[in-house]
Amino acid sequence: MVGLLILLLFGSGEPFDWECPLSVEAGETFSLRVICSEPGCSGISAGRITSSPGISLLGSSTSTSISTVTTPGGRQLTQVVVLEIIFFASNAGGGGSDQTIGPLQLNLHGIGSYTLDEITITVDGSVAAGTSRGSRADNVPMPTEDVWLAGILHDPRGRIYPGTRLFIDYYVYSRVGVENITYWWGAPELGVIIDVETISDSNWESADAKHGNTSRSLLAEVEMAPAAAGSLQAPGFRADITGTDYDRWGKISQWTVESAPIVLPVFPFPENPPDRWDETLLDSVAVRIEQLPAPPGQGGELSVRVTCTGPGSVYMNEPPTLTLLGNASLLLLNNGSASNKKWWNYILEPEETGYCILGPDSVVWLNRRNYTYRTVFIEPCSLHVTVIPWSDRAIELDAVNSGNSPLYWITIGVLGVVTLTVLLGVAARRRDKRLGSVTSASDIDELLSGLESELSRMLTGKKEYLGYEELDDFLNQCNTDTFLARRIMRFWKDLEQSLSDREITGPAFEKLKTTADELLEKLRNDLNSNNEKE
Repeated sequence: MVGLLILLLFGSGEPFDWECPLSVEAGETFSLRVICSEPGCSGISAGRITSSPGISLLGSSTSTSISTVTTPGGRQLTQVVVLEIIFFASNAGGGGSDQTIGPLQLNLHGIGSYTLDEITITVDGSVAAGTSRGSRADNVPMPTEDVWLAGILHDPRGRIYPGTRLFIDYYVYSRVGVENITYWWGAPELGVIIDVETISDSNWESADAKHGNTSRSLLAEVEMAPAAAGSLQAPGFRADITGTDYDRWGKISQWTVESAPIVLPVFPFPENPPDRWDETLLDSVAVRIEQLPAPPGQGGELSVRVTCTGPGSVYMNEPPTLTLLGNASLLLLNNGSASNKKWWNYILEPEETGYCILGPDSVVWLNRRNYTYRTVFIEPCSLHVTVIPWSDRAIELDAVNSGNSPLYWITIGVLGVVTLTVLLGVAARRRDKRLGSVTSASDIDELLSGLESELSRMLTGKKEYLGYEELDDFLNQCNTDTFLARRIMRFWKDLEQSLSDREITGPAFEKLKTTADELLEKLRNDLNSNNEKE
């Protein structure tokens, strides 16, 4: 069933070549390929495609392949654009008839318009009864004239590089009634699928005018990215489709179809990238740091937001690295996104009263529109921070009028005693919850409470209750060094076991305080190191 594939290659001074078989078998599917390797050609399209009655048009697709060669003079980039037009040989004129294709009007985008003369092809044999134009004898599914699949690529808005996010919508088109659709897809070539959102319910709509009386329904939305430079082939979709009509033999109409290949050029990164470039691809982005209008926390904390705006923010999955000048810690609180904008909220927790400066910094990125590396400057943000000390409030009773009766004085005195007792009790409970430093502890109870307060502030950003199990969880969440985490947990357990022994004083107790202070300092350095790596 395979025809004699003698390829006709004609240049004749034109900036393209073409190839097509001289003869084919009836019932065979074959292709006419137009090839252009000129540097300025960005695509090929054909006008109205005509053929004689013995040849039927099935569809067409355009692909681009890119290859690179490194020579002593530098890297050379070669691009080849191919227009492939698929036909079906039905041989309506009988065995051994000559059929024709064209002439075709070709548009080589970026170069000009040209004419491909008429091509003559011999079709041998005849089509057996029951052979469908939708499939070949070896059951390889091919597009049909009544039902077919197609993928529509969203405009990538610039050159495609490794890592560029691409979005493709896959539709089923039909000129007849459709009862059921079962579809699946394969893996891309030279790329990875990030996400596939399937559409469970058919939602038929009128297709554009060039398809005539045709409806379409969205099957799936695919998000993918190329993995390396070269020719990226998008996932191919296939579907088993059942119609609502019956054929002349009383069988329900059925088709097995597949989408035409979508092949996209993926360019290598330009040479000589900056040292700080992390292969970030952006179109345009701006970065702003600002203090949020929120009151400070119990320890003088401030809320800070880093906002990235512009089309390029879609690629920024991680916040830009920030330089912090000053004796303070920067803790990531949460993040969010909206149209063309992403933001990250931080808590700036001071250790000393004074000024802290965020920035200046810069983000290095590759502009996909003009193929050059760009740098966006992040202006510094200066913040004045104040550490709020912990202290008990002094309770003062206002002087009363000496002219009041003795009963008034007795009432005021009783109320004052009750109020003073309550306030002192509350103050004592607050003090127990927020002992500020392990170095000021005078016994084991105060040392453990101070350690709890410091660890809670460092790991959670707040001073609150922290038990043994909660401490273990927070150390794991913060990616603390394993050996250091074990030392902290063991020291905590030792202090809990020592609570029953109130007689630990002198050098032994001072050694425990020194150990607690050293562990806190090592944990603080470890957390800062992890933040810098992120």
